[in-house]
Amino acid sequence: MNHSDVNEPNRDSAQTPSEDPSSQDRIWTVRNVLWGIVCGAALDLFLVIWTWIQNDKGMADRCATELVMPIGMLWTFTLVASLLCFRQHARRFGVVFAILFVFISITGNGSVADASISELEPPRTDLSTLSEPLRCVVMLGGGIGIAYDEVPELGSAGQRIMFTAQLWHAGRTQAVICTGGSSLSPIPPAEAGRMMLESVGVPSDKIFESPGDNTSQEMTNLAAFFASPPENFPRDGKVGLVTSAYHMKRAMRLAADHDLTFVPLPCGYETHFDYDFSPRELIPSASAMDRFGRTLKERLARLVNR
Repeated sequence: MNHSDVNEPNRDSAQTPSEDPSSQDRIWTVRNVLWGIVCGAALDLFLVIWTWIQNDKGMADRCATELVMPIGMLWTFTLVASLLCFRQHARRFGVVFAILFVFISITGNGSVADASISELEPPRTDLSTLSEPLRCVVMLGGGIGIAYDEVPELGSAGQRIMFTAQLWHAGRTQAVICTGGSSLSPIPPAEAGRMMLESVGVPSDKIFESPGDNTSQEMTNLAAFFASPPENFPRDGKVGLVTSAYHMKRAMRLAADHDLTFVPLPCGYETHFDYDFSPRELIPSASAMDRFGRTLKERLARLVNR
């Protein structure tokens, strides 16, 4: 008998799928992937049910919506990927995904964003302490966006416009200075601010403009404006500064660097009212990341004295 004939069955037996190591690895990988997906789905379902029990169905619907948003899906994915990597003994990748999961969980958490931004927002100024109308109110640019058809519209910081108009109509100020310039926008922020204020009844001859592409430049130009104001500009009284509450400390610091003294008039507070806890708050969101990012920007600006 030929020796090759004797050994042939053994080779066939060694190559059976049930004993193929690569096949076993693929089965193990598929099981781990399914296990990771089940863990991620279980977490998401748990949060939705917990929100329903803790709050109500409407809040649970919002919770489910947050989970299918890009940030929510990325959050779940990093958790699943981390668990899968650890199961597959790819510990380095598991650590990387775990770090990403924690990073998204912190920077996208609404409570963390609120706590971070609340440290920057000063108390609201009591206007009753002002014995006479302000000489003027400086409204920093940034509260208006330009729509596709070049029509100015209130942006996320639009409370600056509203608050400034309220001050004028309440007789709290004699004039308004709108600041801001841009090489990209067809309508500079200062001009857009004028247009908005005129549309709500602030007289055109009481509105003045001062350019500046950022807060530092705005303060430089304001210093030049006050050093040589127009003839029809009010001469007496204090000057108020209107900007978003989280931005006020940096604006006042830069104003002091230019020997400008303002009455701080913060508005557009972003520290949320202390509502009852909802499990939905544990899910990262783009809005929370935006707030966290802006507070980080303010702190970085302080480090570099900008």
